[in-house]
Amino acid sequence: MFAPKFSHKPILTIAMAIALGGFCSTAFAQGVFEGSGEEDNSGCVGDGCGMEFNEVSNSTDDTQSDNANGVETVDENGVKTVVYGTDSTAQDSVAQDSTKAADSTKVTEFFDDEDTRANYVQENASEYRARKEGFSKSIQFGFRAGAGANMNFLGNHTDGWNVGFDLEAGAIAKLPIGNDFSVAAGLDFSYRTYSYEGDNDYSHNEASISEMLFQIPAFIQYAFDEDGFFLGLGANISLKMSGETEFKQTVDAKDKHYKDKRSNTMPTVGVELGSLLNIGYVINKNLQVDLRYVQNYTNLLDQDVIAESTLMKTKLFTSHVTLGVTLLL
Repeated sequence: MFAPKFSHKPILTIAMAIALGGFCSTAFAQGVFEGSGEEDNSGCVGDGCGMEFNEVSNSTDDTQSDNANGVETVDENGVKTVVYGTDSTAQDSVAQDSTKAADSTKVTEFFDDEDTRANYVQENASEYRARKEGFSKSIQFGFRAGAGANMNFLGNHTDGWNVGFDLEAGAIAKLPIGNDFSVAAGLDFSYRTYSYEGDNDYSHNEASISEMLFQIPAFIQYAFDEDGFFLGLGANISLKMSGETEFKQTVDAKDKHYKDKRSNTMPTVGVELGSLLNIGYVINKNLQVDLRYVQNYTNLLDQDVIAESTLMKTKLFTSHVTLGVTLLL
């Protein structure tokens, strides 16, 4: 009559035991748990399966990284080739070869034949070499020595002046400005002598002048061919370093008979300006000979301080001709 009593305690006890067992198995399993960094692998059984999976995963990641760093090349048939690897030297080599091949293809596209392409490459190589050598390599330095004579064709009261003697030596620099033209300049040390002999109504007169000076020639030179004749036109400046003069007078008159010698009574000017003409021949790239003509337009005698009445109205626009040899380094 009475329904049997049904107790809920056994059911609750069983449910709690099942839940507790599931929690423990989850907490101590070799699978996924918080902070492990491992992923569930249903195919993995036993200890260490998570580590084994990580090694495979890392290897896969490395291979993908290498694939990302691969070098792609295209051959003449359009076939693409990708080179993978961790060796940076090999990758750089492949990249350089690919760049050279691409540049070569670009250059070749502009030419119809191999001769034109070869000329193009050769010309560009010459330009590159010239730039690399630098500007100073284009300038030639050398030394010049010469000897010659001076005359007095221009001026006033030039009668009685004899041919003098010239010696010069110095340095020269030459700069090409084209295939046929060049600019040259020099610094020369020069020694000159002048002599005079004349008569007037009451005396016989003799005079001599000697000078040491610097010369600065500068001219533009035109070469008719690479190894042959050349022509130069320019200017010349003479700067006197020192000078000495001597004047001898012999008087032979009715009541007077004597000889007199006076020094430095006809001083010369400190600066002479003139034009220059240079004609020469190139023997080889290092040796050449030339004939240089300088015409001065400044009076040699300083009329403001001259003391000899016989030469007070004299104007000497001296001419100089020297034969020189130039050695270029």
